[in-house]
Order: sequence, then structure tokens, then C-alpha cells
Amino acid sequence: MIEKRLPDLHTRMKRRRTHLGLTGTELAQRAGISTSYVSLIENGAKVPEEDVAAGIARALDDDEALYRAWARAARLGIHDLALLNELEAISRTPAYVSLVESGEELPRLEAPVGRADVSVPEGDLAMRLREVASHLGPEALAARRPRRPSAPGVVAESQLPAVVSVTVLATGADPAALEASRPVADRLLLDRRLLDGHEAQDLFAYEVTPAATRHLRGVAASGDRIVFQRHGAVTPDRICAIRTGNGIVLARALVKEESLLLLPGEGEVHFESVELPDAGKLSDVVLGTHVLLIRR
Repeated sequence: MIEKRLPDLHTRMKRRRTHLGLTGTELAQRAGISTSYVSLIENGAKVPEEDVAAGIARALDDDEALYRAWARAARLGIHDLALLNELEAISRTPAYVSLVESGEELPRLEAPVGRADVSVPEGDLAMRLREVASHLGPEALAARRPRRPSAPGVVAESQLPAVVSVTVLATGADPAALEASRPVADRLLLDRRLLDGHEAQDLFAYEVTPAATRHLRGVAASGDRIVFQRHGAVTPDRICAIRTGNGIVLARALVKEESLLLLPGEGEVHFESVELPDAGKLSDVVLGTHVLLIRR
């Protein structure tokens, strides 16, 4: 079995510095750190913070994203990184996320047929989630859900259209504006099962722009589409469509008394605050909360 390991980027850093004809002191000056710190990093004795790693990449005219990823991964370690990769893969499919959040029992792994000698760790959540990802799709998830009887006059779920059309608004367009004055960039045709419990008329979407990644880096990437429901609960794990003095901003947020704190994306350090006109009027500022993230 090939042993997994992270690439020794500190070796690349040293070789690239040498290739560029820079001394350790010159690299330190360009990156805004001490010469001794450069030496410790190059020798593998220290792993820099992400911002420092990015500064080194810029000083070496190298790939900033690669250096940020290296710094984060090296701090996590290969085991924790593998676990996060498993969870990230699960997060791409709303059906699997819904299953986990539902509280239903997750499938237990079984030893391969004819391999009684292979032990399966029952408590390994990542492996069980991988089992969900490989064997349980939206159709199977829908079949597991109990059917609730329809109230008189209510259209049964089986009679609803299988596909829902969701408007993708132009960047900065206010979803509260009248239909005629709301520029539309595109429309999404989505399987209704991905939007379980949400009415089509309460949904709208935006495409993530490069500027928006300042708040969403590490959560969503440029080109992703985010489907929102009008209003909804504001929690740190949900992306919100927020009306600010500079237009509509997509960000995660925290409610802080009379203001809304916009959380920065990965690698960003500055928080932004939006004043609430009234503590009870959060809906005047938070126009929607995300229900579905569609990767580019």
C-alpha cells in the first residue's frame, strides 16, 4: 500500500528561492517576516499561517492558493484532512446532507463478502458517510421518508411537477423588487426532491462572483449557484443574501444585538457590520437564507 503524505512544499520554497537567486534575507524582506522564520520554514521545522504562506508565494511569484492549502493541510495532518475531504464530498449532494440532519440511522458498513477477517470500525463516521454517498441517491432517500396524508384541498406531492424553475437574479438585483424591475440572469431547473419543504415561489438564486468570494472563500467558489429561500433562520453555517448600503452581499452572518456581523471568508480577517433598522426587522436586511449550493 502506498503511504499517503503531503508534498514537502518547504522543499519547493527553498529550491524556488535559489532558482530566483534570492537569499533568505531577501525573501524574508519581500514576505514581511524574519530571516530566522524563513530558515525554520525551509527546514521543515515550522509550518506558517495561511496568510504568511500566501505572502511567501507572492514573494516567490508562485501559486498562492497552493501555499495556502499546504499551510492548512500541514496543520491538520493527513488523517484529519482525509476526514474533511470525505465530509466535503458528502456536502456536494443535498440528499446525503438531509439524511445526516434527519436523525435517521446511517447505514452500517459490513465486511466484504467472504472476508470475515476484515474488521469494520462501526464508529467511523467518515466511512459510513462514504457508504451513504456510494449507495444512497435522492430516489432512495425519498423512498425512506414517510408519506404524510394530504390535508383537504392540498395538492399531493405526487401531483406536483417533478421539476422546479428557480430564477437566477443578476448580480446585485434585489429579490424584493417587483418582478418587472428585477433583472434575471438565468433560470435553474431543479429536481423538486432537492428542495423538499420549500415552495417554488419563495426561492431565488444568485451566481457567486469573484468579488463575492471575499466572504465565501472556503464555502463557495466563483461560478457556483446558491439557491435561497426568502428569509429563514440566520445561523453561522448558512449563507445569507443581505441588503447593505453597497447593494446585495452574499455572506454568512451572526446577529449581534442591533447589527448583523458579516463573517469573512477563509484567509480574510476583516469583519463587516450592517446596522439593523429595528431588532425585530431582520427581514428588512436578510432577504434570504441558502437551501442549496450547486457547485460549478
